[in-house]
Amino acid sequence: MSIRTKLFFLLLVFSLIPLLVVASISRQGILSLGQTQSESLRTGMIDILQGEMRQSAKDSAKLVQQQAVSLEFALKAIVSDAEDVLNDPVNGLPKVYFADDFKTVGKQPLDLAPSDQYFSIDGSGERKLSSISLEEPVFLYPKGKQYLKKDQNIARLNLLKPEFKSFFSEAGTGLHRIHVTLNSGLHMEYPGHGNYPQDYDPRKRKWFTNAISTNRIVWERFIDVSTGQQIYTISMPIRGRAGKILGVAAIDIQLVQLLRKDELSSQWSSAIQAFVVGPVISNGKKELRIWAESGHEEKSISWRTQLPNDLKLLQSSNTEKLTTTIQEIIAKKSGVVRMPLNGIDSVWAYAPFREQGSYVLIVPEKVITAIPDAAAERTLDLSQNLYIAVGTAAFIILLTIALVAYLGSKTIIAPLILMTDAAKRIAGGDLSTHVEVDTNDERQTLAEAFNSMIPKLQDHLRITKSMELAQEVHNNLLPVVSPEISGLDISGISISCDETGGDYFDYYKAPNGDGTGILLGDVTGHGVSAALLMATGRAHLKHASGHKLPLATRIAEVNRLLCNDIGNTGRFMTLFCMEISSDNSSAKYVRAGHDPATVYTPVTGETRDLIGEPMLALGIFEASDYEESKTLLAEGEIIFIGTDGIWEARNSDDEMFGRKRLDTLILENAELPASEIQSKIIDAVREFQDGMEQEDDITLVIIKVNKLNCE
Repeated sequence: MSIRTKLFFLLLVFSLIPLLVVASISRQGILSLGQTQSESLRTGMIDILQGEMRQSAKDSAKLVQQQAVSLEFALKAIVSDAEDVLNDPVNGLPKVYFADDFKTVGKQPLDLAPSDQYFSIDGSGERKLSSISLEEPVFLYPKGKQYLKKDQNIARLNLLKPEFKSFFSEAGTGLHRIHVTLNSGLHMEYPGHGNYPQDYDPRKRKWFTNAISTNRIVWERFIDVSTGQQIYTISMPIRGRAGKILGVAAIDIQLVQLLRKDELSSQWSSAIQAFVVGPVISNGKKELRIWAESGHEEKSISWRTQLPNDLKLLQSSNTEKLTTTIQEIIAKKSGVVRMPLNGIDSVWAYAPFREQGSYVLIVPEKVITAIPDAAAERTLDLSQNLYIAVGTAAFIILLTIALVAYLGSKTIIAPLILMTDAAKRIAGGDLSTHVEVDTNDERQTLAEAFNSMIPKLQDHLRITKSMELAQEVHNNLLPVVSPEISGLDISGISISCDETGGDYFDYYKAPNGDGTGILLGDVTGHGVSAALLMATGRAHLKHASGHKLPLATRIAEVNRLLCNDIGNTGRFMTLFCMEISSDNSSAKYVRAGHDPATVYTPVTGETRDLIGEPMLALGIFEASDYEESKTLLAEGEIIFIGTDGIWEARNSDDEMFGRKRLDTLILENAELPASEIQSKIIDAVREFQDGMEQEDDITLVIIKVNKLNCE
């Protein structure tokens, strides 16, 4: 952060602390009040809506109860009329329509037409309207009982047609069908239709068998044989005058209409679901069995599906609340509870319905909370607006004080800004910059120090450029490409730890065409002084390599010349010089204080160091004698010559790379070209250092003896 900024904020802090404290307290109070009022309003409205929903459940339960009583009363009236006509004599058979007539063109009732109230669902989920007749009922007899077409009971049942039509027109859309089935299998149904399966026998349906076996009114869910839709069937046995059961009369009711789905949807939401449930023991615990539901999915179901035997339960993931609700339903209580249904947070309202049953309304919680949330959000918005107004007033005052502080800080900091701009010009390369500040204080002293810094910076840049030139010269002294020698694969590299280094390697042709020469030297230290000594040694070595003298004699001559150049500086240069014969079968070498080269035999995994005669480094003692040594070479062997910057490289744990790790690496990659082995070594050293700074120059030469040039 700049001084100007710090001064600016210092002025603001001392002037604005009282204002900020007052504004913060008032704004927080406004926001807290708004949140409290918002939550209070929301809670109150949710309580009211839950109460309304509870009342809706109670009202619906009463209406459904009244409908159920009315339907049972109507069914009793139908049974009474049926008992009367079935016990009266008749003469002749009237004109009636059987199921086959409804399917045969020319025999159908004149008013037969599709109806929106009667439909089936095809495989694609689309509605397919069914045709019905409101003028004529349909008669049906079981397969193989054609003789029933002449049964006098047809005439008796046909006398019920006016009562069926009257009752159907007064009952509304909730009534689906009215039908009577005699023990003989003769079946009459209104409204008339022809959608019966060939093997349909109403006497095998549960509404028929249960009514006869229980000898009372039976309520059950079924699949309508003609539409495949779920219906509720109320059935009751018909008796003769002697008390014998003659058959069963039944009424089919549409579930959605019975449970007031449309009315409740308009009052609350289309997402509301209505159920009639009753307690039942399932798997040893009390559950709520669904006897009727309005939220079932519209789909076609085979009429053979035995829905009454399926135990469908109304469940919730909140078992604790569900258990309490079941207990209250058993106790014939009404109430409201919030618990999930099918993973959706919902509100349940329930009220008693017939014996131990209950009418249950369930709506997603978001429907109940939508209006309270909107009202609460509006209240919160008002408090937020007031909060913003107070904040705006505080901001305007803050801006005014900030402007005053800004102008004051600008006057004080102007000289520093002047020096900052000058520093930027210097960074851009303008070293003629000069700053004039006349304030007679510390700012003027700083400006004078700034002006005295520029000449020193010029000297530093000059040295930097010189170092860049030295680095360029150093790089040019090293070979750019490796020599191409028949049977040999040679690769070398030198990596300096500073701009310039003291390591050196080179190649030359041995005198008298006697093979290939390889030089690798290491000057004490690194940096510019080491690079200069390396350049001097290189010049002497280059000159000596052209003399037709023994290798040891040439190295001794270089040592003498280097001692004259170095004098008593205490610096020296280690050297390993090798000349490989033209047929690659042997090599002679001189080791002047340098680490020995290593020969690797990948076939056997063996290594041998070219120690030779231990001799002093170059530049220490002018009269030093040097002797050459010789070693035989075999096809496939690898020669490594390097500096200690490789095996003495250290990681963050102060552990050295070591010769053993180097030997393993070369043997494992012996099949690779020399340049790739070289890259493997460099990469391994860098990975081993793991970001640690390179402390010494790294130089190495790899020579692979691919074949011997022997005739």
